[in-house]
Amino acid sequence: MFRLINSILMVCFVFLVGYFFGVKEVRFYEVISGSMEPTLKVNDRIMTIKKTGFPRKSIVMIRDPLASDEILAKRIIGLPGETIEIKNGKVYIDGRKLREPYIKEAPDYKLKKEIPEHHYFLLGDNRNRSEDSSVWGPVDEELIMSKAILKYWPFKEFKIIARPSIDI
Repeated sequence: MFRLINSILMVCFVFLVGYFFGVKEVRFYEVISGSMEPTLKVNDRIMTIKKTGFPRKSIVMIRDPLASDEILAKRIIGLPGETIEIKNGKVYIDGRKLREPYIKEAPDYKLKKEIPEHHYFLLGDNRNRSEDSSVWGPVDEELIMSKAILKYWPFKEFKIIARPSIDI
């Protein structure tokens, strides 16, 4: 109970800072697709902070690389300079299997890509129903707008978005 009250107070503080003091680092988004299920669902609301570094497994908001005006939620899987391979329903980074307990189902496609400098490989958690780097290829870091820090709506599912683990 104390943890919930502490989290609510922290969110209220961030909201107040963002609204009353004009901090431009805090952004609020509505999830518009099911590509991040089961982690985020359509109509969920999340709070993000502007670019602060992008560790693997972070959930980020990006401008659609196909030049539409949509803002999409995706998970960072591959970092600049790495090689990503998807085969047999698993993701491999430089030959090491990535542990992914958050995905809805294993990917049913194959691909292999090298990630250039200043680019990231992004995938939705709903791997087989997500338009992501498996379609577009690596995404330029300039398209990444912010990193998700908490889900605040629906309120009964309120949670701080876990800090990504570093393990592969």
